Amino acid sequence: MPREIRLTEPGAGLQCRLSLLDDKAPRAAEAMWSLAGTGAAFDAIHAMWTGPEISCPVPATAFPPGALAGGAFAENATSFPESGEIAVVFAPENSFKGQPFAFFDIGLFYGPGARLFMPMGWVMASVCAIVHPEDFEAYRAGCMTIRRAGACRLTFSQIL
Repeated sequence: MPREIRLTEPGAGLQCRLSLLDDKAPRAAEAMWSLAGTGAAFDAIHAMWTGPEISCPVPATAFPPGALAGGAFAENATSFPESGEIAVVFAPENSFKGQPFAFFDIGLFYGPGARLFMPMGWVMASVCAIVHPEDFEAYRAGCMTIRRAGACRLTFSQIL
């Protein structure tokens, strides 16, 4: 049985379960699990360049020690995430101009047509989780509310 994370954003009514893809993206899934273990909330906003995505950039310093060991990784990688996929990009400090700190960008994809063309060019993200199929419509509706409302605060927590 896959490990699960609960994703919530009360203002948008977003609450869903994510199944980690430990078999396809073990390092990225483990990083997400570690982050969810902190129960912390992080600022997020609708992505500007990638299409139907809520982007949640998390500073590397927010992770428990060792959670991002080994630095950047690409597993189960794509530049075209599909609806219901959670894809992450780890960017070490100074990996592009004007970025002085390391971060882990969590992308919540909720519709077709997503593409990971960023200001620094094409990037590959690791698809490390998927939204439970029975939670997808509520997830999509929550993401659309965030799109209309602007910035939000997402909480990731482990389901034990």
